This record gives sequence, C-alpha cells and structure tokens, in this order.
Amino acid sequence: MTQRETPPDNNSQAAPQTEIIEPTPFAPSAGTQQQKRWRPSRRQLAIGVPLAVGLMVVVLLMLSRSVTFVTLPANTHIQLAGGLHLQLANTWLLFPGDYQITLQSEGYYDLEQTLTVGRDAEQQFRYELEKLPGRLLVTSQPTGPDVEILIDDQPAGFAGQEIGDIPPGLHTIKVLHPRHLPFEQNLAITGKDELQTLAVTLSPAWAEVAVTTEPAGATLQVGGDTLGVTPGKFEILQGEQQLMLALEGYKIWQDMFEFKAGESLALPTITLQKADGKLSLSTQPAGASVTLNGNFLGQTPLDIALVPKTPHTLKVFKEGYEEASRQVSIESGSEKSLNLKLTPALGKVHITANFDDAELYVDGRLFGRANQTVSLPARPHALSVKKQGYETFEAEVTPKPLLTQKINVRLRTLDQAKWDKIPKQIRTATGQILTLFRPNAQFNMGSSRREQGRRSNENLRQISLSRAFYVSPLLVTNADFVKFERFHSSNHVKGNSLFSEQQPVVNITWAQAAKFCNWLSENAKLPPFYIEEKGAITGFNPDATGFRLLTEAEWSWLARVQDKQGNKKYPWGDQLPPTPNSGNYGDRSAAQLLGLILLDYNDGYPVTSPVGKFPPNEKGMYDIGGNAAEWIHDFYGVGTGLALKTERDPLGPATGDYHVIRGSSWAHGGITELRLAYRDYGDSKRPDLGFRIARFVEPRKQEDK
Repeated sequence: MTQRETPPDNNSQAAPQTEIIEPTPFAPSAGTQQQKRWRPSRRQLAIGVPLAVGLMVVVLLMLSRSVTFVTLPANTHIQLAGGLHLQLANTWLLFPGDYQITLQSEGYYDLEQTLTVGRDAEQQFRYELEKLPGRLLVTSQPTGPDVEILIDDQPAGFAGQEIGDIPPGLHTIKVLHPRHLPFEQNLAITGKDELQTLAVTLSPAWAEVAVTTEPAGATLQVGGDTLGVTPGKFEILQGEQQLMLALEGYKIWQDMFEFKAGESLALPTITLQKADGKLSLSTQPAGASVTLNGNFLGQTPLDIALVPKTPHTLKVFKEGYEEASRQVSIESGSEKSLNLKLTPALGKVHITANFDDAELYVDGRLFGRANQTVSLPARPHALSVKKQGYETFEAEVTPKPLLTQKINVRLRTLDQAKWDKIPKQIRTATGQILTLFRPNAQFNMGSSRREQGRRSNENLRQISLSRAFYVSPLLVTNADFVKFERFHSSNHVKGNSLFSEQQPVVNITWAQAAKFCNWLSENAKLPPFYIEEKGAITGFNPDATGFRLLTEAEWSWLARVQDKQGNKKYPWGDQLPPTPNSGNYGDRSAAQLLGLILLDYNDGYPVTSPVGKFPPNEKGMYDIGGNAAEWIHDFYGVGTGLALKTERDPLGPATGDYHVIRGSSWAHGGITELRLAYRDYGDSKRPDLGFRIARFVEPRKQEDK
C-alpha cells in the first residue's frame, strides 16, 4: 500500500485535514536475488594467520612465566596437565596457577605432584626420583637349601634363589652353612630393578679327626649325631665338642676336645672298659638313704652301677631305723636285685599330764591315757594330748634309742589358752605402748561423807569390773598428738612452755581427744569406738574394740584400788604432804602462777613435766595423779546416796552436757583436788587437762548386753 495526501479544500474553512490510505497493486519480482557472504582470499589467509599466531605468541610471552625443571636422573620424562603451557627446549612457559606434573624414568618410581607456578618471571623446580629396589642372586660352593642368606642380619633367602625388593644402598651380606665358616661381605645394591650376582666359596668349619678304639667297632657320637664306627676318620666341627664312644658290653666313654677348622689330627687309641654290673636296691620302708664305699648315692628304690669283680660296701640308713650294711660284688654286664627290710630303732617317751583322763595321740592314732611310757621309732612323731573343754597340747618328739624322754603336759582351759595367745602389750601408730589388764574386781567408787575434802558429787557406787582392756601407762604427749593434728599447740602459761615434745598434750577439748582415738583406730584397722558424723562426735559403740578414753570406773580401779590394802586416798598414800618425788603438783615451784600451793613440797616443775618423769603406781600407771588431769569417756552425772545395785563395767550416762575429768594436775595444791576420789567435769579445754588412751580387747559378752 502507498499513502497519499489529499490537498486541502479551499472552500471549506473549518474542515479538518484527512489522510487517505489507498491500496497498491501487487506485482511479483522478476527473480530472487542471491545474498553474498565474505570469504578471505588466499592472499588474505597467508597474511592473517601468521599475524594471529604471532599475536598469540606475543600474548603468551607477555603473560606466561619462564619455568625450568632440574631432575635426578637428568633424562626424566616430564608431563604437565591442567593449563596452557609451551615447552621451548629446557624451558617451559606456564601461566601462574596449579598444574599436575608427572615425572617418569626407567628404573625409578613414577612421581606425581601438584605444581604451583607463582608470579615470578623466572622459576626453577627440583625433583629427585626414588630408585626401584634391586635384586640379588647368590651362588655358593657348596650350594643347596641349607645355605642361608642374611641381609643386614635378617633372613633373606637361600643360595641359588633370586632375592628381590632390596633397597638401594650399602648392605651386609652373610652366607651361612651349618658345616662351613660364615662368609660376610658389604655390597652396594644399585637398585633400579637391576639383578646383581655374588659368587661365594665357603671354607670348611671342621677338623679331620682319626679315632681308633680297643676293641674296635665302637660307635662315635658327637653332639648327639652318630658319625660312624671306629676305626675311621671323621669330620668334627670346630670348637669344644664332646666325643662319646659306645660298644655293647663296655662302659660308655666320653671326653671333651677343642678342634680348629681345617686341621687334621689323630687321637691316641682309646681303650674301652668293661661294662659295670647293675644292682637294683629296694628297702622296706622305702626312702632310705644309700652310700656306696662311703659316697652318697640317693634314696631307695635305686639302681646302682657296680664295677665288676670288685667288693663294695653298701650302707642303708633311715631315721627311726637301725643302719643296714652289706658287702656286694657283681659280674660285668649282669643285673642283681637286693631288698632290705629295715629294723625299727625304738626310743622311749614318758608322758605325764595334769588330768588322768586326758588322751594321748601319736601321729594321729590314739595310744590310750596320757600318763604312760611309749616306745616309738627313732624318728619325728606328732604327739598330742586332748581333753574335752581344754586346749589340745601338741608337740613334735624324736625318740632316741637307749634314752627315755620326759614330757610334762599342763592342759589349759580354752579360755586360758585364748588369753595366752592375746599379746600382753600392743603398739599404736604413734608408737605408744598399751598394757593388757584383765580386772576381776568388786569395789566402791566415790568417797564416804566423812572423808576430809570430799565433794558432794563423790557418791559411793558399787562397781564390778571384769571386761579386759588395754591402757597406756603414759599420758598422750604433744609429739603423739601433732601427728594427728599437726597445727595444734599446747601453748604456755606466763612464758612457761606447755609444748615440748614429751610434755602431755593439753588445751584440747574432749571431742579432739575422741577424734584422736578414732584416728588411731583407723590406722590400726580397728572399728572406731566413737561415732563421728559430719565432723562431730555423736555417740559411741560399746562393742567396738577401737581406741577410746578410759571409763571412770577403769580410771578409779587403776588409780585407787589396791589388791589387799583397800582404796588409796592420795596418789602417794593416805597422808599429806606428798612424799618427795611422788608427782607433779601445785607446789613452791609454781608459786608465781598459782594461788593455793603445797608449801612443803617442790617437784621442780612449775607447769607440766615430761610424761613418766615420776615413779608409776602399783599398776604401772604414770601421772595417774598430778602433771595433767584427764578427760574421761563418761558423760558427767551425779547419783544420790550409796547405789544398792552393782554396776557391771559401766560406761557412764547415755547423754549429757559435760564429761568427767579425773585426777589432779600441776595446778592443784589443795586437799580436795589432790585426793584420788576428786571428780571434776567440763566441756572446755584447759592448760592442765590432757588424756590417756585405752581400748577393749574384745566385744561385750552376750549376757552383758
């Protein structure tokens, strides 16, 4: 279609301009025109391609880096992968970045690595390939599977056998054969899977030895190997060797020789001795000792070799039997049996016992009543005397012929025997020694109303004391206590020290003393007497045998009760003043420290003295009065009047606010405190208050619970 514009109508003033589109007639083209594409001419290609290649080379040269490779070996083949690269003779042009490099050379392991090219204009990389292992073939004279090859002292194979996988380098090659001298050589293995050969001729390791015997025909053995029959020449290995010759009807001949490899020698003719005869000796009973011509041979039954046609003296003896002696002779190579019945050698043993109905056992067999004389073989016997309810007496006795032995047996009850086995003394972890007491006492604890100095808390109580216990004769010292509580100090009184090692520990509470006892029990692996919960003492176990403080009844018995003279009033006796050197009390030496003192007594110690400094009382107790007062196990309590009921092994009240304190100290000089009946109580530590330890031997009896 074409567009055509219509000219404006001059006669119509306000008429709008209108564009009229008219169709154009279609007329087909005369023919299709071909579109032409540009192609370079040969001339253009000849000029353009070199220019493009040159341009690429220029770009490569400008952007790449010059890289050289130094390899060992030098003729290593190099392959690169991972980026554009160009090799120019021994130089490579590479762009910066990572490449995979592969190096190969015959006789070497391939090497593959990642190559990182940096931005330096010129770069060099060094590579060394690892050689492949080498191979070795050793040939030897002699040869065979018993020729062993060692490389660096490790088994590698055998002669005539190719040995592979040998690392390149210097190695020690050894060739071994049981009958030849070892061969050793250092050999450089080239590796690279190359086969190397080594030819070895081994030298003999034996000597050629001529052996003759009289008579001939003896078999020669060396080291357990049979080499042949004499006479003959034999190859015997070098070194010290034992030669043995055996011929029927003759004794075996043996001797040691030293041989050198390669030597040739002849031994002097060896004369063989006729074979011994054989004596089979037995006895009744067996186990008798045997001597032949004075030489001990062993015990029967026994096979004895005897030199033929020669008299021999044979003696047989056994404990408890008479000695037997025989003269014996035997033919060469013959055998003979001899059985000897031994005659018992008897001795007499006279046994007496303290009970007529006691029974006698010998070697477990009942012999009747104990009071008799028995005849027994003169050998050790197990002898026992028994009676029901008594401990069995046991002994070993060896009767002696022509002599009567006497054994006096004193049977003891089972209870007596039990106490015989219980140690009389024991030792604690701190080294304190405790002594065993087995009281069987009935006594009154307290004091009568008429006793001068009496206090109202000293009511009389009937006490029965029978439970065995251990007690320390000495008070616990500072040296003992600091092993438990290392930072404790007993301190001082106005400059007078209370803290030397052998002074009694003071300034401690009752609970500290109880915990010390539990610590001793733990060290001795004994059940603790005191119950301890969260660091506090909350009770005690009356059946426990662990360490504890003395009960008040025990202290009173140890301090006051005398076997035949009644109760003591003071530690030294019944009258004031104290006898000289009787103990450490409040005296003139403590006048500067105390208000009330003994004016006519001086012990030389203003405060505590070393424990055990003064003589003990009748029961071996030191400082039971004086030096330091003592914490007691019992809670403090006061009864009324004389108790009508006997208290059996009392342990004090079940509960209380205070604990009993017994005994006087260095700070006491009045008549009340110096008395052994004096009772005090407290819950606080004092500079004159310590303790001693005790423990029960065994739990309470059932009837006492």
